[in-house]
Amino acid sequence: MNQQLARDLLAEIEETQQRSEQYLGYWRRGPIVQLWGVVWIVAHLACYWLPGKAGSIWMLCDVAGFIGTIVLRWRESGGARQPNDRRLAWAGCILLGFGIIVSMLIGPRGRSIEVFWTCLAMSTYMLHGLWFGLRWTVLGGLVIAVSLAAYLLQSPWYDLVMAVAAGGGLLLGGTWMRHAR
Repeated sequence: MNQQLARDLLAEIEETQQRSEQYLGYWRRGPIVQLWGVVWIVAHLACYWLPGKAGSIWMLCDVAGFIGTIVLRWRESGGARQPNDRRLAWAGCILLGFGIIVSMLIGPRGRSIEVFWTCLAMSTYMLHGLWFGLRWTVLGGLVIAVSLAAYLLQSPWYDLVMAVAAGGGLLLGGTWMRHAR
């Protein structure tokens, strides 16, 4: 075996390892994306049927989603604390603070705030995709596009469209990630 062949084999092994880590990341995070798809479906359907309770519905659904996310992450790690958990928690706090400030600036316009939060969350997916795989970027971009289209059309079926397209998109996107090959 010559040096060039050895280098080529090592490069192939490195590429295989990187692809495996990417697919493992998709597989691990797919259930969390699916969870949020279900949360969004439930929240949008509930808002469609009870539009006067949208704030309470979203608060309850978001709390359920965050608790579910924590449980899934904890189960994934086997109860062990991950080294980057603190940075992820701080990043989440920064985004949450930014979102609250912008929501206060937007004022009491429900759909505007909702679309802002959707775009903020999906932008984090897209940024995540720059490091951890194109599927994150594609999923985030598609959900943003659907959300903006539903918002700009301002149809009476906005919440139904969002339940099917955005919530369903996350549910299918999580399944797509879970079965990445």
